[in-house]
Amino acid sequence: MVGELYTLLCLGIELIQGLVLISLFFLYTWVGFLQFLASINFLTTILGMRPGGVTLIRCTMFVLSLRITSFLLICAMPVLAGALTILITDRNFNTRFFDPAGLGDPMLFVHLFWFFGHPEVYILILPGFGIISHVIKVGSGKEDIFGKVGIFYAMKSIGLLGFLVWGHHMFSMGINVDRRSYFRVVTMIIAVPTGVKVFRWIATMVGGRIRNWAAIY
Repeated sequence: MVGELYTLLCLGIELIQGLVLISLFFLYTWVGFLQFLASINFLTTILGMRPGGVTLIRCTMFVLSLRITSFLLICAMPVLAGALTILITDRNFNTRFFDPAGLGDPMLFVHLFWFFGHPEVYILILPGFGIISHVIKVGSGKEDIFGKVGIFYAMKSIGLLGFLVWGHHMFSMGINVDRRSYFRVVTMIIAVPTGVKVFRWIATMVGGRIRNWAAIY
């Protein structure tokens, strides 16, 4: 995806047929819109349709991970849609948001794309964290996972930090030393909540009756 969008940004308009560009724009925008609606559906269901007496923290880890994932999608998808819309106007309507010849900034597109692109990594993996937590709990014969609240807040921290580290995809693209230092440090900080999850998964298995399941291995 990123290669296709960078190509559209860099090549001259005469090299890209208008129909191809419009098709890609509507493809990405339509898929993003559907994901946005699905996220609103999930978030509304999780927050507003729980049975009486079931607090948020009593939900399964998979449900909690979907809550965080839905929030990330709702925040990230409009940024991608905005970047694609600006790109379309540059290519078809002679605006100059990304064109240095018109005092535009091509790095703006890169920032907008990776502001969406890096949280997308956690959008993909956070539901997996929820599944892993559930499998470890059941496969260890435990009633609940060790430190459930801590794992929940660790995943929330990962989701929040995911919006603050997009620049580590751009170290070779001209950002200054101070910004590189910031993105490097925040990227390393993400390892802290990740470690919280891993060690609590291990603590859940300690003392349990580990089942001989392929999923556990």
